[in-house]
Amino acid sequence: MAVKKRVGGRVNRAMSPLLRSAMETLEHGLWHFFRSDTATDMKFAILHVDQAVELVMKEKVRSGGKSIYKNPKETISIWGAYDILEKELQCVIPEKPDLELLHEERNSVQHKYANPSPEDANFHVTNGVDFLHRFLNDELGVDLYDHVAADFLDRIFEAEDEEAENGEGL
Repeated sequence: MAVKKRVGGRVNRAMSPLLRSAMETLEHGLWHFFRSDTATDMKFAILHVDQAVELVMKEKVRSGGKSIYKNPKETISIWGAYDILEKELQCVIPEKPDLELLHEERNSVQHKYANPSPEDANFHVTNGVDFLHRFLNDELGVDLYDHVAADFLDRIFEAEDEEAENGEGL
């Protein structure tokens, strides 16, 4: 049984450490994304948003009753999470092609010292946030706005709305 914490007269279920870490990591990534368009900020934005995506997928695996561990010291990879989500939990992830590109960009940053352009970072960060917004709501019953600064999220979603109205981003 999960420990419950009294907040403002209500009793709230404790958030899992995986989900809490995902939210903190995402918010930090968005902070970098909006802080400047330097290579350093774009790198950290991509690293953190990808990590948040991976942690949220692992949370769904865990909450679906499946282990996130390959062995006592190592958790499954993002690819392992996809396999369990799709094959064992019948979880549909239509954003997978874009998330694969985000993860590949993350690997280039992490292992090959890549410097993503602001345009590429924008593509990856907005796709990652779109996925998290949908997936958290649909699969975990969590509203992203309850855990990440609304200013960051509004800026992303408003920019997407403007692009759609102008026929951009196609």
